[in-house]
Order: sequence, then structure tokens, then C-alpha cells
Amino acid sequence: MKIAVIGAGIGGLTTAGLLTQTGHEVYVYEQRGNLDQDGAGLGIGSNVLKALKQYKMAYAIEQEGQPLRKIEIRSDLDEFLNSLMMNQDEHKNITIHRKVLHEILKTHVPTDNIYLNHEVKTFKQTADDVRLYFTNGLEEQFDLVIAADGIHSKVRTQLYPKSAPKYAGYTCFRGVVNEKLNIEQDVTLEYWGHKGRFGIVPLKDNELYWFCTMNAKENDLQFKSFEKPHLQAYFNQFPNEVRTVLDAQEETGILHHDMYDLVPLKSFVSNRVVLLGDAAHATTPNMGQGAGQAIEDAVTLVNLINDRDIESALKRYDKLRTKHTKKVILKSRKIGKAAQSSSTLKIKIRNKMLKQKSSKSLSKKVKFLQKAKLK
Repeated sequence: MKIAVIGAGIGGLTTAGLLTQTGHEVYVYEQRGNLDQDGAGLGIGSNVLKALKQYKMAYAIEQEGQPLRKIEIRSDLDEFLNSLMMNQDEHKNITIHRKVLHEILKTHVPTDNIYLNHEVKTFKQTADDVRLYFTNGLEEQFDLVIAADGIHSKVRTQLYPKSAPKYAGYTCFRGVVNEKLNIEQDVTLEYWGHKGRFGIVPLKDNELYWFCTMNAKENDLQFKSFEKPHLQAYFNQFPNEVRTVLDAQEETGILHHDMYDLVPLKSFVSNRVVLLGDAAHATTPNMGQGAGQAIEDAVTLVNLINDRDIESALKRYDKLRTKHTKKVILKSRKIGKAAQSSSTLKIKIRNKMLKQKSSKSLSKKVKFLQKAKLK
């Protein structure tokens, strides 16, 4: 089949790479003028690595990742609340720098098949094909169009005009520290406090990335002006590890974004147009599953396309992925609501409940991630 992939992010390049490996004619269209990636680190769960195992790119991703043993949750007073143990089977949970992952994915798509400065204006489809119209005047016809054009997807907007990003109520800063600090290299630390959250996540070669989230109005001017000294002052009463990380952060390279997700859609498919990744089911980062779910989308879609006729494949993809990603969106939203609480009473109750739960009981709440059907 002749297939267009709109968007050259993680979901788009994964899909294009897997389709190319299995013999399809694939063209990737990216609206930006380059493939440079902002971003810090991200998590790739064992569910995702297991899904990828039959494809060539899996080995490189796992080799460049930092294995993770557990996630530890502590209060802003450094009081242990609970921990989530990671699977220790053949498929590890890893962290990886976004830029590194993106570079790996690029190597699996022919350079000549990636078109920059190609922004989709609109599309028209029949039962058997789709015609794309680009803002630069180009028109192209395809057997299938896969829209991986992010949370602000123009394709999704054309299919679902009322579907728009939903503000989560908090803003986020992120960065990468390139020097070795006295912090465990296989443990993610999260500090939950009255003023927000601070996470410290190991990367390969003694690097780490950090994130912090604070309750805020959408486009809050107070936080738009924040730089390193503001963050140091804001988290000055947090544990020593937090202060150490912020002290080591360079003055530049701090990223800032408000957090959004999407109200779960009933369908990701319209005839020969398919939504994938954030374009279909953008979620808050509280479960570390944003990139992973996009990769799972890609694996599931390619598995089905290669095993079934196209109509049956798209119908099955739609059924599997709408159901599963809805759970991820809602569970992540629920975790964020609990973690971002600023009420003294609610925090006291939350922390008490966390301390009373076993690590095993926390693991059970995310066990559904391991049960996603891939075909």
C-alpha cells in the first residue's frame, strides 16, 4: 500500500519505520523545517518493549535505555510514602532521552521519504483512498493516511471539530543534568508536596532528567517568567536531592509547558484515515505512558495491517486502541489529581493512604498496561 504518515514525532516515525520494514511504500510529512527534538527524558515501559520485540528497532532502544528498578514516592519533607517496583523480566522498564529515541527511529525510515515543510491543510477521502492537500500547494493520493500530528492535530480537528486539548490544571518544567550526582541510577524519585511535585529520573551514562509540576492557571504569567533562580527559590524547602539537581541544572535548557490531555474519543478511524498517538489520545504524563502508547498504537496497527485486509485491520485497531487508551487517559488524570492536591487535609489523608498500601497493591492498579492486545 501507499501510505502517508503525518507527523515525524515518536509515533509517526515508529509507524513509518515498522511499515517500511514490512514492505509498504511509506511517506512521512512533517510541517516543521527540521526534525530537531526538544524534550528531556521519557519512560518506555516493559509493555512497550515487549510489543516491539519482533521488530529491528527494539534492540537499539533497549541498548540506549537506562533500566529502572523502582519508582519511589516521598513527601516534600522526605517522608517515604510508597514505591512501585518495576518488572524484572527480560523486558525492562527503561528511561531514555527523547532526542536519542528520535534518532534511533529516524534510522528506520529512508531519508528521501521524509518531507519537511509539508503542513496538511485538509483532506478528502473516498471509500478506497485519501487525497491530502498541503499548504504549499502539493496534492497527493494515498491508500491510507495515518495522522500522528500531535495533540493539536489538524486531521483530528477536521474529523472531530469539537475535540480540543483539555487543560489539566497544572504547569510543568523539565530539564536534563549532564553531570554525575549522588543519586541512585535505577530509581526514580518523586516528591509530592503542598507546592507541587518534583521528579528525578535517571538516564544512561550518569545523566538524569527532572520535572516539576505546579498548580496554575492556563498560560499563567507568573510561571512564564520562571527561570532557574525562580525554581530554586520555589523548591528551596524540598529535600536536598531536589536542591542538588536544580543547582546542577544549566541556566539554559529548561523547558516549560502547560499540561493537557484529550477527552477520550469514541473512534480513531474514519474510512482510510487513522489517528495515532497524541493526535488520538493525548494524556497527562503521570503514568509515563505518552510515548509508550504511541508506540503501542504503531505496533498494533502494523501487526493488523500485515495480518488482515485493510477494512478489518482498521476496525480491529479502532476497537483495541480506543478502549485501552481511554483507561490510560482516565487513570493518569486520576493520579494527577491526587498528586497535585494542595489542601493540607487532603494531602494528609492521601499520604496516610499511600503509606498503608503495599507496593504490590500499587502495581495491581497499573497491571492493565501489560494486558494490551496487539492484534
